[in-house]
Amino acid sequence: MSNNIDFKAIWQQRDVVVKPDIREVIKKAGQLKKSARNKLLGANGVIIAVTIYYIIFLNVYYDSNAITTRIGGLLTIIGLVAYLIVSNGLLLDLFKSHPETDSFAYLTELMTIKKKQELVHSKVVKMYLITLSAGVALFLIDPAIKAGVMWGSVMYIFLFAWMAFVYFYIAPRKIKKQHAEWSAVIEKLQAINNQLLLIKDME
Repeated sequence: MSNNIDFKAIWQQRDVVVKPDIREVIKKAGQLKKSARNKLLGANGVIIAVTIYYIIFLNVYYDSNAITTRIGGLLTIIGLVAYLIVSNGLLLDLFKSHPETDSFAYLTELMTIKKKQELVHSKVVKMYLITLSAGVALFLIDPAIKAGVMWGSVMYIFLFAWMAFVYFYIAPRKIKKQHAEWSAVIEKLQAINNQLLLIKDME
């Protein structure tokens, strides 16, 4: 028995109970893919702009021979570029859209995207935030020294407070929400696929 199920053929059947669920799930999946794609493209633009700014700033405008400034800038750029390279592995999958051809292939496609997202979120994002934090902390040593003990301390207190807030609260909350949305869509599509298999077996 073939696992390939034509959505268009199913939609033309008289089973009105199944049809709305398929359309609703496919629409939701498409919205999630579009949202993830737009966010990733936006992140690309921001990261590329920040990386170019860092390179120009370090080499043209910032007058400092401190090794910590150079190392910090380099770590920051490495963190940004590494995140960009790994996360962009999702783009090709996010641009694919052929749900009407084969529901099982579409389900596999969604599960592949979810697994790649989990890899990015569980490992890449953490390494990115750690590298970025270390880079910025090193980069600010020279400016903090020049600003004096009090303002330098204030600078680092705000820096570490913000980084901790992002690492322990903002990032986990966004990741959890995104995983829940994708899991819900995949579970619904899996249930519909199982239902369609039963219908096909009964024919």
